[in-house]
Amino acid sequence: SKKKEDDEFDAHGIPLKSEYDSIQSPLPIAVVYSVFVLVFMALGQTVAWVIYSLNWKQYDTKISWLASHDLGWIYLGLVIIHRSLNLGISSNLATARKAAKVNVPDQQVYKVYTKPTEPKLGYVLMEQDGDLGRFNRAQRALQNYLEVAPFFLVNFLAAGFVFPFPAFCLGILYSIARIVYAVGYTHSPGGRMAGNFLGMFLLTTQEALVLLAGLKAVLDQPFTSQHIVPLSEHAQPLPTLRTPNRGMADGRRQ
Repeated sequence: SKKKEDDEFDAHGIPLKSEYDSIQSPLPIAVVYSVFVLVFMALGQTVAWVIYSLNWKQYDTKISWLASHDLGWIYLGLVIIHRSLNLGISSNLATARKAAKVNVPDQQVYKVYTKPTEPKLGYVLMEQDGDLGRFNRAQRALQNYLEVAPFFLVNFLAAGFVFPFPAFCLGILYSIARIVYAVGYTHSPGGRMAGNFLGMFLLTTQEALVLLAGLKAVLDQPFTSQHIVPLSEHAQPLPTLRTPNRGMADGRRQ
């Protein structure tokens, strides 16, 4: 039977079609990724504000503490810095992957050395069939988790300080999503998508809690006289100048 086009390879073992060709959009990948991220962030923010509205008095107590220690900027930085780096680097990778037609789970393409007078051999890619293929994909699922684990844990702690129980629930659900992702990826490359989308939504929602706390700590806490330490509290008292009495001065002149 004739192979499907996306199952065909060139003489060096590279697929003739990139997985990104399925994205029917004339826009650059960076723009598509940006829209994708904005949609998930909007959904996450919606859930975050619903969570906040259920117990806002308790959450505002913690947010006020963040504001009093000027930590709102750190919370904002966690989101803005990570999102900027992730979007820029991921878009760059996706653009290069599409051009090279190197699909997951392959991460690198290795060249077999041959002498200039010998014919070139095919490239070395991951085995994708049988038990070895399942092992390679399971290994990639582990690496994918390790890539996002530091960010997840930092956001879990930051969100958990203000929203302890919601952060706990999101963390448990995110753990389940990562397991679904790993099992699905082990079965097939496309099998990772359900766990991937669920995990992204939960991680973005946790991130939205951090963003909410940071925004409120920065914007909803105007500076007042209580936040300003009077200059007199920092000023050191001037030394007292003691002038000699007239009798002592007259005695020295004698």
